[in-house]
Amino acid sequence: MAKARLKHPLEDAGAELSNGKRGRIDSEQTSDSDQETDMAPSQSRARNQTGVVRLRARTENGGSADDQSIGIVERVELTDFMCHERADVNLCPKVNFITGQNGSGKSAILTAMIIAMGGKASATNRAPSLKEFIREGRSRAVVRVHLRNRGSEAYHPELFGGTIIVERQISAAGSSVSQFKIRNGDTGDIVSRKKDDVVAITDHMAIQVDNPINILSQDAAREFLASTSPDKMYHFFLKGTQLFQLREDLEVVRQAITRAEASIGRKKEVLPEMKAEKKRWEQHYEDMRQARDLSAKLESLSHQMAWAMVEEVEAEVQKAEESIEMQQKRLSKIDEKVAAESAGIDEINQEVEQLREQARGQEAQDEPLQHERRGPLEQIEAVKAMLREFKQTENEINAEARSTRERIESLKQDIDVERERLVDKDSAGRERLRITIQDLESEVADQEVEIGNLQEQQKSLEDRSLALGDTERQRKVEVDKARRQVERVKTGLQELTQQTSDQMSAFGRGVKEALLAIRKTQWSGMEPIGPIGKHIKLRDPKWSLIIETTLDKALNSFLVESHADRIKLDKIFRQCGCQSRIIVCKTELFDYSEGEPDQQYTTILRALNIDNEIVKRQLINLNRIEQIILVEQRSLGDKIMVSNRGGFPRNVTACLSADGYNVGARGGGLATQAINLVRPSSRLGEDISQAIAREKQLLVEQNQKLADAQKACAEVKREIETLAAEHKRSGLAERKCHERINRANSEIQQARERLQSDEPAKIAALESELESFTTQLESIQTQFRDHIAQQQAKEDELKQHEADIALVDQKRAVIRDRADKLWRAAESKDGQRQNHIKNIDYWNSKRGALEDKMRALQAQKLEIEARVSEVESDARKVCSERVPAEHPPRKLDRMISECKARLEEIERSSNMSLAEVAEKAQNYIAVYTKAKEELRLVVALVSALKKAHQQRLNKWTQFRDSMTMRTKLHFVKNLHQRGYTGKLEFDHSQCTLIPKVKTDQDLVSENVSNGNSASGKGYQRKDTRSLSGGEKSFTTICLLLSLWETMNCPVRALDEFDVFMDAANRRIAMSMMIDSARTQRDTQFILITPQDMSVKPDADITILRLQPPRRSQATA
Repeated sequence: MAKARLKHPLEDAGAELSNGKRGRIDSEQTSDSDQETDMAPSQSRARNQTGVVRLRARTENGGSADDQSIGIVERVELTDFMCHERADVNLCPKVNFITGQNGSGKSAILTAMIIAMGGKASATNRAPSLKEFIREGRSRAVVRVHLRNRGSEAYHPELFGGTIIVERQISAAGSSVSQFKIRNGDTGDIVSRKKDDVVAITDHMAIQVDNPINILSQDAAREFLASTSPDKMYHFFLKGTQLFQLREDLEVVRQAITRAEASIGRKKEVLPEMKAEKKRWEQHYEDMRQARDLSAKLESLSHQMAWAMVEEVEAEVQKAEESIEMQQKRLSKIDEKVAAESAGIDEINQEVEQLREQARGQEAQDEPLQHERRGPLEQIEAVKAMLREFKQTENEINAEARSTRERIESLKQDIDVERERLVDKDSAGRERLRITIQDLESEVADQEVEIGNLQEQQKSLEDRSLALGDTERQRKVEVDKARRQVERVKTGLQELTQQTSDQMSAFGRGVKEALLAIRKTQWSGMEPIGPIGKHIKLRDPKWSLIIETTLDKALNSFLVESHADRIKLDKIFRQCGCQSRIIVCKTELFDYSEGEPDQQYTTILRALNIDNEIVKRQLINLNRIEQIILVEQRSLGDKIMVSNRGGFPRNVTACLSADGYNVGARGGGLATQAINLVRPSSRLGEDISQAIAREKQLLVEQNQKLADAQKACAEVKREIETLAAEHKRSGLAERKCHERINRANSEIQQARERLQSDEPAKIAALESELESFTTQLESIQTQFRDHIAQQQAKEDELKQHEADIALVDQKRAVIRDRADKLWRAAESKDGQRQNHIKNIDYWNSKRGALEDKMRALQAQKLEIEARVSEVESDARKVCSERVPAEHPPRKLDRMISECKARLEEIERSSNMSLAEVAEKAQNYIAVYTKAKEELRLVVALVSALKKAHQQRLNKWTQFRDSMTMRTKLHFVKNLHQRGYTGKLEFDHSQCTLIPKVKTDQDLVSENVSNGNSASGKGYQRKDTRSLSGGEKSFTTICLLLSLWETMNCPVRALDEFDVFMDAANRRIAMSMMIDSARTQRDTQFILITPQDMSVKPDADITILRLQPPRRSQATA
């Protein structure tokens, strides 16, 4: 509503933004009781407690102002506010002059109006906080403002009545410093306690409390009147006309546009990715839809295959009778060979059993020797324990002998000293003792320093030893790792060496025998192909390990054309002990070129020479060798697998590196995993000699690594031993230092005792003590010799026990060697037996196959009915009605395999059902469509917003120009009241405002000098800084009135406007303000001055004179 009263072109453009820029504080809820005692207004010319005297001229109609208006301040009430104990001020609706001496509280009235209508303490420039406004000695202050609320634009008159009383209480203590109450002036009832309602009322009435031009407090008025800075003058112009607020609102809109454009940029970057994801899921859905069609086709082919098998069985029965006679002859020969092999096995079993009995007999002889060895071992442990005790006793005897010798030497020295004292008791001898004491004390100090150094050295050695211990453990781990690697290479080398004599052994046990049986067997389809690795050759040996690891079991597999052949081959494998995989395959040579990646990539297929096209197609079907690419290093694979816009290259399902890594696969994403490489073999047709040479070279390298690791471990161990020796030497040195200190302290004590004694020591007593210690030393020496003799006896006993154990160990070694030879001989016989067993198994397998075939042929009629019935029953489980087979079983099987392979490929690419994929695809389509539409709407909205912003900016410029022109015209008009001329120079680009004024004196002087009073040519207006104080103040008042003319606020206040004016300028200025007030409808002027009034009261002019209030100390 405040904007509605400004009447400018931007009232609609900035409405939605200006509400957020008012700078209001949060609403406050009052907590006082609803009952408040109203203060009765004072009568005309009555003196209140502050000494206010009102002089108002009475008219017949009570005034010329229109009572049907809003926003007019009718009354201001102050209680314990600033210097006022209580003050009631009634104001007229037009011009109000408030006068009084300094300190009478004039400015407090204006301050109370600002505070009561929601202003901050800082806006008054009178106090930093609201508490400072409370009168000294009081706990709270109350200010009330009565606002007129009548007419068609009244603010909710049904609630607030014709007069709104806004009351604000300020408390010195408590959590709520400021509280509001809004009363109905007609009934006195409290309508609201919220500050939001105060803000709404002032906005509706267009009372701009925070506008520095609308209500100028004392400091604001001084600043405005004294201001000469062009930029400050321009700022006052913007703030007064609210252009500043509108410009800030437009800047907020511009920033919002900038943020929106940045958001549009980010969304445009994401949109292509969303589109690509949408297309990917659409393609995925199409693949799943095709899979559904394939499922139906697979079901139809399965029905035909079931009945084709019936037809195939019926054809096989016809061939059975032709082979019965030939198979009978073969069975007779096989029985003869099995009997011969069984006889050989029985003979070998007898020999093996005899060898094993002899070996067990030798091992039985070892048990008494173990018991015999256990006794000496226990004796050795006991003797070693006694030797450790002897060593401890020896150390104790040595320590005692050393102490006794030291005491003997000390007594000898004491005797010599006593004798010297008897010979020479002069002062020179005492002086020598003092020098000796000093030397000994110096030696003690040096030894203590040496001990400290040795202890630090020992600490350093211990720290290094701990660190080297960790290093030694790490080196041992490396040695173990290198040793395991050497063993692995040795094992691989042994396997390669065995393959030189039998290349088929690389494909597993029994493969060679199975190949012989395959060539001798008749097959309904093609002869089985296998092992697959026999048909594969490497182009480049560097891919050997990674390809062999990838294909592994597939290299040992065999291919057959039908399920019947699979059954035959499986029987052969069981007889030969072969564990190779059997695959029923199709022989159709399909075109696989469209599924290959670009030629720049090396695939497994391109790295191999495959001499059999059926083998090649089967590896393509089962292992996707045409779509698995090979790289030399893992890092290159990482780059390739994200080269297609962050995804896999075309027709690439996986990437393998020669150094043993799987760099991403379609089933596992971009995850990189290490591969457990198999041991090398000759399965890929690699030259065995080259493979053996490579493994030997690798063995040399691994042995060198093992030697290096062992050498490093030995170096660490030697360094640890060196540190231990150094630590031991340091400990010995420390003990010697302690011994030197003890000896020196003893000598110092003796020397001091000699100095302190006045009489020489008794030599006889010392000699007696010396003799006693000498006797004690001889006893110790005798004890030591006995101890050494006992220790030597125990050492001899220990050597005897060790010799006994060595003899027993020698006997055990002979026995174990004999047993080992017997066991090895038994094992060698076991190898011969295994050969016989293999031959028997082979012939039995052959016989079993022949017997099966004969039984099948002999029971041809019964079997044909049973078998046909069984196969037909199985077929009816698949399809109840007989279906004619459009193709032979071989082709049907191939077609089924193709469908299954295609379905498996689709299933590998997605773990979801068709409905889930459809839902997922629909979600991505909806998300992309929504995002695209939202982006279009946002772009259109930003475009419209930019256009609206530019329009409002143009209107703001037009409004600024309009306000500039109005202000200029009113300024010239106001200057003319005094006889001045001038202008306002606006520079909107530099944001400056410079008033230019020509006074009447300047005009007279210029006219006289020119001799032509009517000529105005050539005169120059002066800047306000060159004017006198009164002229400058008058000019500023003219500018203020000009700004007021452009505003539409019902209340305008100015404090101490005439402090810098002389009488003439003051009189004219007051006249101008009165005239301005009379010409403006529904506008109230409140002017404060400390000077006496020359204006007389009138119907629309009220003069309020304030007397200084009583300032006696009040009790709280």
